[in-house]
Amino acid sequence: MAAAVDCRAVDDEQQASVTEEDNTLEEKLRTLPYELIFNGNTHFSENDLLRTAAAELQMFEQRGFRKADIDDAAFQMRSTYLQAGYAFAVVDYRYERTGEFVRITFVIEEGPRVFVGEINFRGNSFVQSATLRDFFRQPSRLQWRNRQEVDFVEAEVRDAVNRIRNYYRGEGFIDVNVKNPELDFTEDRTMVNITLKIDEGARYFIQEVVLKGDIIEELFSTLETIQKEFTGKTYYVRRQLLLRSSIEETYDSIGYADAEFEIVMKKLEEPGRVRLEALITSNEIVTIDQVIIGGNDITRESFIRGRLQLKPGDIYTNAGRQKSFRKLFDSGLFSKITIELIPSDQEDKRNLKVVVEELHTREYYFEPGWGSYEELRLRVGALERNLFGTGRNGRLDGLVSTKGETFTVSYTDPWFLKTDIRMNVPLSYERREEPSYTSEEVSISALFSKKISRNLTLSTGYGYKMTQLYSLVDDSPQAKEEDEYNKGTVGVQATWDSRDDIFYPTAGLRVFTGMDISLPPLGSDLDFGRLTLGCRYFIELPQKYIIGLRATSGLIIPIRDQDYIPIRERFFNGGSGTVRSYEHSELGIKGENNEPLGGLGYNVFSVELRRRFYKNFAATLYVDAGNVSPNRSLLENDFSLYTSSSDLLNDTLNDFFSEFKYGIGIGLQYMLPVGPIRFDIAYNPDPEEIWDEDYWVFHFSLGMAF
Repeated sequence: MAAAVDCRAVDDEQQASVTEEDNTLEEKLRTLPYELIFNGNTHFSENDLLRTAAAELQMFEQRGFRKADIDDAAFQMRSTYLQAGYAFAVVDYRYERTGEFVRITFVIEEGPRVFVGEINFRGNSFVQSATLRDFFRQPSRLQWRNRQEVDFVEAEVRDAVNRIRNYYRGEGFIDVNVKNPELDFTEDRTMVNITLKIDEGARYFIQEVVLKGDIIEELFSTLETIQKEFTGKTYYVRRQLLLRSSIEETYDSIGYADAEFEIVMKKLEEPGRVRLEALITSNEIVTIDQVIIGGNDITRESFIRGRLQLKPGDIYTNAGRQKSFRKLFDSGLFSKITIELIPSDQEDKRNLKVVVEELHTREYYFEPGWGSYEELRLRVGALERNLFGTGRNGRLDGLVSTKGETFTVSYTDPWFLKTDIRMNVPLSYERREEPSYTSEEVSISALFSKKISRNLTLSTGYGYKMTQLYSLVDDSPQAKEEDEYNKGTVGVQATWDSRDDIFYPTAGLRVFTGMDISLPPLGSDLDFGRLTLGCRYFIELPQKYIIGLRATSGLIIPIRDQDYIPIRERFFNGGSGTVRSYEHSELGIKGENNEPLGGLGYNVFSVELRRRFYKNFAATLYVDAGNVSPNRSLLENDFSLYTSSSDLLNDTLNDFFSEFKYGIGIGLQYMLPVGPIRFDIAYNPDPEEIWDEDYWVFHFSLGMAF
């Protein structure tokens, strides 16, 4: 087999860096043809071997056809054979040059492919052979037992030996001797049995921890606790580092940031026993004289000082330095932060120097899009994450679609009153066309949130909204005079989120529950409460399949004499983010003009099977189920108006889990940095003829359904 390879390309950057004389030589070399010939290869194709040594062959072209580069290429080819189990493979070559023509002939002796037979251990008593066998490369322990074919790769055997040695040392066998493996090949060299001899030696334990040097009296109790924690533990080298870290942290906590520690291990006469000795030099306590700030062109110095946990006059600690660094980094305003001690004019003090590199904090965005209901839409806006250099956020946002428009101005303080409470104050105007009405709203809110832990967030706030409704259905069975009202609301929500990705999660859980209430003392014309509860759970399966589960419920509770809830405040169901066999808000009871009425309760349940199948493409199979209540009660009472809030609530609860509608479908997603573009088609197995529901519905949207 032969392949002619012509060297005709040189990297632009390299070409720019050579001299004119080199360019002339390189131009000559690039016109020299050469030929590669492969003899003896059967397992790997010619192209496979060329790809294996591509980098070396490129250097061969660029350096004037040096034999040394062919040596490297042959080495890479042989390594490829070794990794495939051809332990006796040999790759040699012949280099022939006639004038300006070069021919390289690779001569390959593949030899037999070698598989692992038995793996035996001698001398091990502390660790069972089955456990040691797990350190070798293997698809599964069952395959080893069944002697299924596993390639013999000597480098991987050596790695396994090193892992076994480190494992023993981590268990306290610091004198362990894991000898080189004995390899016993069969006569035809297609199988090898591996024997590993182990001299475990004694297992070492820490008999005592001795502290010497500058022992600070106020640290006696803490140091004694550290000694007890380490005494009796198995010994390995890392124990010395752990002991040093514990003592260093203790001294640092009271200002001995320059303290020095030397940890020494001494074997005792009793076998398997060691003593750890810590020599401590405390040096002087470090006190901060001045804090010097640098690198901030936009950010106010007061903002940086407010994030620092170390102030002038404070005792310097590494813990305080780390907390300061974390506070500054978490602000999201800096790409680099340096905090260090420098000399001060006062001999017994130091200055703390803080230098930052600022990130670009202003962002403009222009986001065209399309949705199944909104159709063409456009979002534009501007975000400033460091408003006036204070670390606060300001945002201007506008969204225009064929169904309405929304304009929002918001101010966010991530550190409200110098705490870790986040405050957001949005002022917005929205006009929105829904299937049953058109609303126009002006609202302002004050929202507060706090991250309790890595996964748990609590939120609360107050919102005031002025609503005007238009295009209401005059003959709607629940029509009333409330087409203009104000609403004042306070609410609270808790969210637990352990998902591994917000756009396309493969594992984790998201649970949220919320409650809000609207009352006249809050400036509301309405009297009602609202409860919501939702769960998203994702399970990763073999072969990169993902199961996604969703459950969402909501309930509106009328209070006192509120026997009617305006249509703008009700729950609706159906659409690309709920039950996908329905158009937007079209699931549930409808009026005489087939316009949805919504309800005081709703449920959505979904099961999805997801999988990425090619690069950024993914597909889903799903089943959705959902409802809106009251439903049967309205039909049985011929859509009569309610005269009491208790009757309205009773019918809602009685129908809460009735009249479920289903959607069965398939979806296709293309992953983008801002979330997936999604196409869904869903089948409705039981459409209502009286409301002219379709069997099939198609959705196009951005983001997963849940």
